[in-house]
Amino acid sequence: MTAQHQKTSAFTLIELLVVIAIIATLIGILLPALGGARESARAVREQAGMSQVLVAYTLYSDDHRGKLLTGFLSDNHWQEMVRNNTVPKDLKGDSVGPIAGKRYPWRLIPYMDYQFDGLYMDRRVVEGLADVLEADIDSFHAGSENERMRYVASLYPSFGLNSYFVGGGANGDNLPWSSAGRRVFGKFHVDKMHQIQRPSDLMIFSSARSIAEPSLLPGYGSVEGYFIVKPPRLYSTTGRQWEDVYSANAESPGNNSGGVSLRHNGKGIVGMIDGHAEQWGWDEYNDMQHWSNDATSKDWEVKARLP
Repeated sequence: MTAQHQKTSAFTLIELLVVIAIIATLIGILLPALGGARESARAVREQAGMSQVLVAYTLYSDDHRGKLLTGFLSDNHWQEMVRNNTVPKDLKGDSVGPIAGKRYPWRLIPYMDYQFDGLYMDRRVVEGLADVLEADIDSFHAGSENERMRYVASLYPSFGLNSYFVGGGANGDNLPWSSAGRRVFGKFHVDKMHQIQRPSDLMIFSSARSIAEPSLLPGYGSVEGYFIVKPPRLYSTTGRQWEDVYSANAESPGNNSGGVSLRHNGKGIVGMIDGHAEQWGWDEYNDMQHWSNDATSKDWEVKARLP
């Protein structure tokens, strides 16, 4: 029997290089698409979270006879809540205190059944809250690590409230709600649901961003969240408040875009007073008719009253 030698086939070096080149090309084509798909999924998730927040916002208003959620409570308002025993409370039913409780999140979260993941999208903030809630839920009280996380939760929700024009109240700026401010500019925010003229066009919440306080979140730098967002224009005496071009890496997000975050391929998530959520780009955010119930043009500003 004659032994037969079988011919062995194999790739040549050139063929192997061609195959590698084809695979590299396909990866180069697919990676941006996969990245885009992941980003789209994040945007959809955040938009769903915004929808949850809008439902809670409406429930809050219904429960308060049509009153709109205030972004930051005054001392007088807080004392009134203390007298009426209506201060915001944690999962154990203990008061969260005025430092955290004056900001809107702790007054809204009960209407979300304390489901924090709907209001907090920055993973680092969520993980910090989860660590406290899961590891120490039975001792959720003041004077502990939980107190710090209460404060973090009040400062860094993913969605900032348009409180200058809807609901009122802004930490660090009392002019619009002071007696002097009222004399000069009048009352320019809406605080009752029935006052809204264009519910499908008026923004309540937006994707927000800020710089973390080092003492609260050491090493974090930027955080995708803050409890209020400021409009591109406010008083006619001060002019435009935002910079002309959005910068994702701005040293001061408040100065650059009023704390608005365009974190989804140049778009942010907004929640409207009629309960729907959508995505906006820079141009939509710069239209004052979306910010103020009284605005009549894109560049509208609050004008001082003549003496």
